[in-house]
Amino acid sequence: MCRWRDHSPTVTVGFTNKTVEFVDNETVCYACGNHICFLRLDTKLQSVLQGPGRAIGALTASGKSGIFAFSEQKLSPSIFVYVYPELQLKNELKGTAQLDYTSLTLSDGGPYLGCCSSLPDHTITVWNWETAEQICTRPQAGKDVVSLVFNPLSCLQLCALGSTSITVWNIERSASLHVLKPSVIELPATDGSFAERLGPTSYPVRAKPPYFGPELPPVFTQTKLSTKARLTPSTICWTSTSKLLVGCAEGFLLLIDPVSRSVSVLFNPTSKQTHKWGVILHNYFLKNDQEDFILSQVSHNFYMATENTFVSYSDIQWCSLSYAKTHYMPLS
Repeated sequence: MCRWRDHSPTVTVGFTNKTVEFVDNETVCYACGNHICFLRLDTKLQSVLQGPGRAIGALTASGKSGIFAFSEQKLSPSIFVYVYPELQLKNELKGTAQLDYTSLTLSDGGPYLGCCSSLPDHTITVWNWETAEQICTRPQAGKDVVSLVFNPLSCLQLCALGSTSITVWNIERSASLHVLKPSVIELPATDGSFAERLGPTSYPVRAKPPYFGPELPPVFTQTKLSTKARLTPSTICWTSTSKLLVGCAEGFLLLIDPVSRSVSVLFNPTSKQTHKWGVILHNYFLKNDQEDFILSQVSHNFYMATENTFVSYSDIQWCSLSYAKTHYMPLS
């Protein structure tokens, strides 16, 4: 069910400001109760797709392919994959989730969809949505996952944003076998300093306890030297060089290299700077000290959405985090 109508500044019951996604260069979509709403920025017209159940759960979209997917809110929920603007159902994915899905993500590099289920299994699964086939799955890997984001340059890499951690998942394959391999990123302390690296536990040569089992990874044979509180990641974004921009609840902006797992502080709110923005970029998310915004990037334009308005920004200077307002549109 779909219909277009003229846009007017009315209240939309059910719009939670949870997710706003670009489904093409001129259209955004968001969940509203049991509907997916599509808002065209050029014509200010809106279309509505009714969901199959009582409410929409997680939502994701790929502006490159026009594919969008959402889960339903019910026991043993399914994931529905559609194509825009035809609004045709491409496939229904029936996984092992018992209660809900916490996050969905689509790959720009292939017909792949990543999802994370909630209680009780907390499973991260990668699907081929064209064939409705599970590529790989990892139970109990998404216990605190808030968001999953595919690397737009690689369909074999996705990042999991947790409430207290950042994990990059690499899909390793051999013939038809696919395996999810995690790489946990160590974040700086809340004061912006980097905690001491894990140091190997040393023993005198003759005092080293004998061990005849399998060789263990270094993480099991190292001692943690620092107990400082770590930064709390709240939003993530892949860069054009396959690095990660991470915004933190404490106001820090970090740059992470997933290969070396090195972390750089791009912005420290405790230092003396003119513009003190808190969290930046969630595919793309922006927050300052007063308000939260959803930020998405198409070409060189940046778009933000508050609870009842939609604002487009351009010419953002990341060095000072200043911005210029170029477009304003209320959401109905």
